[in-house]
Amino acid sequence: MNAPHSRSVILCIDDQASALTLRKLVLQRKGYQVLTATCAPQALDVFRKNHVDLVLMERVDAHPDSSALAARMKMLKPEIPLAIYSADRAEFQDMRFADIFITKLVPVDELLRTIEGLLKDQTRAA
Repeated sequence: MNAPHSRSVILCIDDQASALTLRKLVLQRKGYQVLTATCAPQALDVFRKNHVDLVLMERVDAHPDSSALAARMKMLKPEIPLAIYSADRAEFQDMRFADIFITKLVPVDELLRTIEGLLKDQTRAA
């Protein structure tokens, strides 16, 4: 594991458990601590109760309030970067609360570089 990431906590949100598990493994291999959630209420609960450095959010269709999740998270902790990770920007009705959109079409190494950049920006702003 890479020591620089050992303190960074990423909350991954996705309603597809297999995709969530794979993403968690990739991030853990790079030294990140990873929290997961498969629905909006669970994600909000984890976000409220834990230290989180970055949110990586895929769609969460399992709950009718999922479209408001990003807004709620930004209201609670506006300093935490929120990245939307999806194949289709149209899946998210309100992108204004996201700090960045990352397409699933990017290679894993580019996703990891983007995450690292967001975390560095957050550290500088603190």
